[in-house]
Amino acid sequence: LPAPPSPYVPEPPPVPPRAPFRFRASLARPGDVLLMCTDGLADPLRGEPELAARLAGRWSDAAAPGLAAFLADAQTRVKGYADDRTAAAVWEA
Repeated sequence: LPAPPSPYVPEPPPVPPRAPFRFRASLARPGDVLLMCTDGLADPLRGEPELAARLAGRWSDAAAPGLAAFLADAQTRVKGYADDRTAAAVWEA
């Protein structure tokens, strides 16, 4: 007897990443902040020097900002950049 066709659709092959993974090692100095973020925040930081300067000024204090202030800063909108944003930062203790 012939077998009926499978009701399962095979998964498509995985899509390669858009860009190769980048890794950069850096030495931290006192006062540095490590910011890890998605392109929703990285793109406007690269493209709008005013945003980068504003956040650098707000995040350069010896003490880390409070959670609400950090989240509000990370969500600062810049015209032309409407992508969602995810960010985590590490300050010296």
